[in-house]
Amino acid sequence: MEPGKKRRSFNFIDKTVQILDLAACGLMALLTLVVFSEVLSRYVFNYPLVFSNELTQLLFPWTIFLGIIAVTKNEGHLSITFFRELLPKAMQKLAFIFSKLVMLYFSFYMLVSSYNLAQTVSNQVLPMLRISRAWLFYSVVVSFAAITIILIYQLVLIFMNKLEPPREEDLLDDMDNAR
Repeated sequence: MEPGKKRRSFNFIDKTVQILDLAACGLMALLTLVVFSEVLSRYVFNYPLVFSNELTQLLFPWTIFLGIIAVTKNEGHLSITFFRELLPKAMQKLAFIFSKLVMLYFSFYMLVSSYNLAQTVSNQVLPMLRISRAWLFYSVVVSFAAITIILIYQLVLIFMNKLEPPREEDLLDDMDNAR
């Protein structure tokens, strides 16, 4: 593969994750606005917003599951690297591959299960918003589809020796640089 093509696919994944991360931030802002409006409306004007509960139920999972995509791509999830770092380099790589394969299995399982659940409830309608209840579960489908793609891409990079297991020091340096 030519270096330019690898870079373009990498940029495509990076840009897509950035867009999804921005969408999660926007949804979080909207969620905050909806909850604040509901509290203000209910307790100040004594007039509750009837749609706010369902809209909150819809926005919350979308916010969380879109955010999980960026966490997976940036290796931001919790992991215990102490024991892996005690192993020789070759075994560290195998342990890293094993962890990615476990994550891939879980991700694919969640993708299929959430899709089946969304299909099961697709005929149910949220009473106030008048949309299918399946939209609650499509957030999980979208999230784990993207995570599955990211994990496959990361496994390819590992096998091509272009992605190494992150060390605890590197992760701490990333946190310090983010400040």
